[in-house]
Amino acid sequence: MNKYFIYFSATGNGDFLAELLKEAGYQPVKVEMVKPIGKMSFFKIVHYGGEAMFKKKAEIKELLLDIKDEDKVIIGSPIWNDRLSTPINTLLDKFSFNKETTRFVLYPAGEKTKKSLKQIAKLGFTQIPVVISYPLKKQEEAKEIIKKMK
Repeated sequence: MNKYFIYFSATGNGDFLAELLKEAGYQPVKVEMVKPIGKMSFFKIVHYGGEAMFKKKAEIKELLLDIKDEDKVIIGSPIWNDRLSTPINTLLDKFSFNKETTRFVLYPAGEKTKKSLKQIAKLGFTQIPVVISYPLKKQEEAKEIIKKMK
């Protein structure tokens, strides 16, 4: 059985969690956009949050994934406008993940996750997502949450 953390990160929060999960035996697989976002600004937050609100998909670089049912998978996504990020929307559209064993780790830049949690449930995933707000700012709290996930 392989363990994967498949994630998108625009601000480094996902990268930080990837390092923690790597220590727990997960292989990090970073989803990258064909056209990178670059440094976040107010206008980019509004733009990408609007795209996420309408469940748009971002063009992502090719991923070579061979996930088997027995593999353990965690999908990591920042929360944009209380929704999954557009690169993760694309990932979920392109690949078939086991809906009963795949787990999500969400890292919002705030506390709002109500709509993203509903979005995950509507997609048919049954594992309760883990929410870690501001992992880079709350590193000790993030480490404790990740320790419990092993």
